[in-house]
Amino acid sequence: EKLERIITQKWLAIFPEGQEAWSEFRRTGYPRLFPVVVNNSGGLIDTKIQIRRLPFPQNEYNTNAAEVQSAISLLGGPDNGGTRLWWDVNKGNF
Repeated sequence: EKLERIITQKWLAIFPEGQEAWSEFRRTGYPRLFPVVVNNSGGLIDTKIQIRRLPFPQNEYNTNAAEVQSAISLLGGPDNGGTRLWWDVNKGNF
């Protein structure tokens, strides 16, 4: 509980830096956020854990397809927002 409070305060402090706050949330699983009410991902992203990464843009597929496929093979999952990155926590604190 103490760690959760500390990390929640850190998240609030870095929230203006959206990318940093999102990374902290994914790294630690804190703060505890409410699940998404409407899931528009077609079931690709669990509403309890929320989006974990951004998929590669279409431009990257068009101009660098071989390397994109190589990178996707290292992800451990498909190229969508529900696939965790290597530093993302294995289990959320949800």
